[in-house]
Order: sequence, then structure tokens, then C-alpha cells
Amino acid sequence: MSRILPAAALLLLAPALAAAAGAASRAAAPAEASSSAAAPADGVGMVDASLIEALAAIKKPEVVGVFSFVSEQDSPFAFADLLARDQASLKRYLKKLDADKKAANGLTAWDHDVCASLVNLYASPLASTFGKPAPKWLSKVNECVLAQALPLSAIVDARRKR
Repeated sequence: MSRILPAAALLLLAPALAAAAGAASRAAAPAEASSSAAAPADGVGMVDASLIEALAAIKKPEVVGVFSFVSEQDSPFAFADLLARDQASLKRYLKKLDADKKAANGLTAWDHDVCASLVNLYASPLASTFGKPAPKWLSKVNECVLAQALPLSAIVDARRKR
């Protein structure tokens, strides 16, 4: 019991110790830019424009806030995980990608990463927890992996011209 009390006291003092250490480091390096301290780590809080389009295509724009807690580099895999667990959303997304391929002869790199993540998910042991889609839809995912990567602006321009 005597060991619990010092640990509890340490937990109570931890915020004060952290604040003191932070103040000391700020005082030691006053020339450091203040904007870098407020920036989120690893792109957390940033949402890719391709992700916003994808969420609109699957009719789930309300989950964009959830993706603000996922780093930009991990968002394609997180979105692929969402699609793997929701067959209706997967079909809507693949229809959007099919339209983009027809309009621009390619997909964004972000969309390509989503499809590559889907292929990896369906080939992993995790697939048994959510099941694989019909072969027709798996084939469309594979086609998307092979599509040319284009900037989002090129795809938007090609949509306008159609």
C-alpha cells in the first residue's frame, strides 16, 4: 500500500512537472517558431481532397471529422478498411472510380492507394472478419490499382469537359 501512495503522488505532480519542463525548454530556445508548436503531428487534422470526394461519393460526408484524427499518410488504408466493412459504400466508391477512369483515363494517387490497401486487406487474414465482395467487384478494385495516377485537378477538369 505504501508503494501506491508515491505513485499516486507522482501522477498528481506529472502535469506540473511537464509544465515546468516545457517552460524551461521554451526559455532555453526563444528563437524557435511558435507556429511549429501548434502544428499537428504527422498530418493529423488535415484531410485530403480526394478523401472528401470519396466520402461524398459513398454518401457518408458526416464521417470526415473522424478522418481528421487519422494522419494523411494513413487515410487511404483507413478508408479502405471502412469500404471493406461496408459493401454498399464499396460499390458506390468503385462506380465513382469507374467514372473517373472513363473521364480522365486515370485516378488520383490517393484513390490508387485505397485500392491497393483493399487488395491487401482482402488477401489478409482480416478478410475473414468482413468477407470478400463478389468477384466482379474484386476485379474492379484490381483494375483501379493498375490505373494511371493523375493529379486531382486533372480529373476534375476531365469531368467538366465530359
